[in-house]
Amino acid sequence: MAPQDFRVAIVGGSIAGLTLALALEKSGIDFVVLEAYPEIAPQVGASIAVLPNGFRILDQLGCYEDMLEKVNCTIDNFIIRNSDGSVLTHVKHLDHHLIQRHGYPMIFFERRMVIEVLYKHITQKEKVLTSRRVTEVEERADGVTITTQNGEKFTADVVIGADGIHSTVGKEIWKMNLEKNPNAKKDDLPVQYMCLFGISEKVPGIAEDVLHHITNEGSSSFAASGPNDRTYWCLFVNTGTTYHGEDLPPYDDNYITKTAEKHSDDAITETVNFGDLWKRRIMSVCTPVHEYVLGTWHTKRCMVVGDAVHKFNPIIGLGGMSGMETCAALTNNLTTLLESYKTSSEIPASAIEAAFAATQELRKPRASVLVDVSQQTQYRFAMETPMLKFLNRYVYPSMGSGATLRLLSEAYPGATSFEKLPMPKKPRALPYHDELLQQPRFRNFWLNKLTLVFLFGLALVGRHVLFTIGKANGAFPLVRETVVRGTFAEVGDLPLKSVFGMNKFPGIDRLLRVLTTVFLPIVAGAGGMEGRLLAGYFLVSVILPLLALMLVEGYRKRNTWSLVWSPAIWATLGQLFGLGIVLPLYVLVFFYSSEGIAYWMPAERCIPQSASKAILPSLILGFLVPSVLMVLLGPESGYLQEAIAFWQITPILVSPLSALLSKLQGPESSKNGEAPVEDYQGLDLPHLRRLYDVLFFIAAAVHVAVLGFLGLSSGTTIIGAFVPMNPGSPVSSLAAGMKIFFQFDLLLVVFTIFVWVVLNIGEMKRVGIIKSPLLKAIVGLLLGFLLVGPGATILAFWEWREDVMARPGLKNP
Repeated sequence: MAPQDFRVAIVGGSIAGLTLALALEKSGIDFVVLEAYPEIAPQVGASIAVLPNGFRILDQLGCYEDMLEKVNCTIDNFIIRNSDGSVLTHVKHLDHHLIQRHGYPMIFFERRMVIEVLYKHITQKEKVLTSRRVTEVEERADGVTITTQNGEKFTADVVIGADGIHSTVGKEIWKMNLEKNPNAKKDDLPVQYMCLFGISEKVPGIAEDVLHHITNEGSSSFAASGPNDRTYWCLFVNTGTTYHGEDLPPYDDNYITKTAEKHSDDAITETVNFGDLWKRRIMSVCTPVHEYVLGTWHTKRCMVVGDAVHKFNPIIGLGGMSGMETCAALTNNLTTLLESYKTSSEIPASAIEAAFAATQELRKPRASVLVDVSQQTQYRFAMETPMLKFLNRYVYPSMGSGATLRLLSEAYPGATSFEKLPMPKKPRALPYHDELLQQPRFRNFWLNKLTLVFLFGLALVGRHVLFTIGKANGAFPLVRETVVRGTFAEVGDLPLKSVFGMNKFPGIDRLLRVLTTVFLPIVAGAGGMEGRLLAGYFLVSVILPLLALMLVEGYRKRNTWSLVWSPAIWATLGQLFGLGIVLPLYVLVFFYSSEGIAYWMPAERCIPQSASKAILPSLILGFLVPSVLMVLLGPESGYLQEAIAFWQITPILVSPLSALLSKLQGPESSKNGEAPVEDYQGLDLPHLRRLYDVLFFIAAAVHVAVLGFLGLSSGTTIIGAFVPMNPGSPVSSLAAGMKIFFQFDLLLVVFTIFVWVVLNIGEMKRVGIIKSPLLKAIVGLLLGFLLVGPGATILAFWEWREDVMARPGLKNP
């Protein structure tokens, strides 16, 4: 058939079926809907949560406002409760968060109401036919013929089955595939849970804007209020075994009654139990919970969508929205197909099959992941194992509502939308993947392993060059001799003393004496001006910027439950073992913590505004000033050893100091005091830019000044200051040995900074927020290292990265 006469037969007036019909109508593609029931949108007792990914599709179809008019309010509180009804986790202001993050809220109402709105917006209602139960589908070389129960026959170019789990079209697809491949194995349709769901008259104690999820052992439930003073609920019960295919027990009235009685005392809230819902029920239905994604979705001219191809546990409401996504993907591919053949006399069956295959290829991986997510959520809420029980009751609640919100949000950004239909402009802090400059990709397995081996290997190299070589060339034996002797032979036999009364604590006193012995010959200039300049450069132009970045990353809410969270721990490790060993491990942890795509998006970027103000003064007071004093004070001042000893804890102290300064400013709140604004309004950005700019100027100035002095002064060279010469040969003095130690430490840190920036650029390309060629970025990075130094370069990069994460690149900004 010619493209202009192309016709799609849709079997089933379900949400998926009418979504596809409306999309085809708006795309100018002919269609017919064959619905088995005598009316559109029959009352079957089912409820549905419309989520942001579904609302975006409905908004493109012009249905968004009408959907909102169906409900009194959106879901604004998401509560996970224990088996006694007590609160485990409470996500407040959910409406605000979802709209800010994804552009749309969450609502809960009857499934038929979605169908009513979709049907209302179809202008060619004569193409939506009821009482047409399909009994047979015949696929021919030039089209398909559909036969209904009353003997009517309909012809079309393709047929799409949106007729649920017992899909007639799906059965025909299986038969046709079996004819081609007699050894084909039928898809397994496992059932582990049964679901008793229903609608009740409004139940006191179930507020309008709250969705309750109740965890229990071997079962779980949820309840929410909806339009017309109704309460919607579901009870999920583990059947105790896994059934397959049609091998299911009968869920008759007797079974339903016994199940309801058994769970009547199950808490829903502190004041409501399941029995209260059951007593007020208007209608209820019991059904097995199938969970699957079919292996084969289509033949040459037949395809299934919605529950007919992917069936979800409904515990987090992803099934209906996924059906819409599949319809969007199919519409996109059909539209592209018709455009490709608009000048042809007919469309070959192979091209139609290719369009179906492209839809399956796009949608099957995401559907499989979300089916698994739904299943794992059910296992968690039903506390199927002792470990899940422990995690559910103690670990997950301790992670706070932010972690739960992030888990909720993970399912939405990967959604498909209509490519040819207008996208209403709605700002969102978590862009959908198809809006980014390029489609995000999951991280490559081998890249993870290679990065692990490389960075861990770099840390081992650091251990070798810092300590093994330090022992071989005699540097560390000289440290030991000096500590034992108690005087610095190279600094006029200056006595090595205990400071701050630490002689009362022998262990701490010995550690401080060792660290003072390591640092003093260098900062006192015993080995010449090169060593002193090396120390000043390392402290101010390199370590200061790195401390700033560690503080910023530690404050990001997305890092709260990762090892990046505590800069003080990493600073302590760096002081004890050398930054050249510890920084590769920090970058490795950072790399693994940042794998998620949402990690790089605006909603996950921010830090508390009060913290963004506190970092700069805490670094200046807590690290920069002590570092400068340590380098400038001479041994003749009498306070150099105290300055060195105190400096040892300054990288560690800046973290609690910034926390104190942040706390003194008080918590931030929104103007109306009702909903948080920090996560989405970029209130921290001006202060972070100031931080990066000020430290960039300091680090770049030190870099230029030190290199300039070394290059222009007689008796000093840049190579001599930064590159260890004959490091394995016996050193002539403690100062010479420590100079080699710090040179290696600095070179390791600089190389790790380079690797860290390159990894970040690669990750930003992977998640689709930049398109910059990697080679070009590396050349710019090397120029930055040369002109302004590694510390200033990573600060400039981090400021640019901050802005990109706050406003990622979009196809249509």
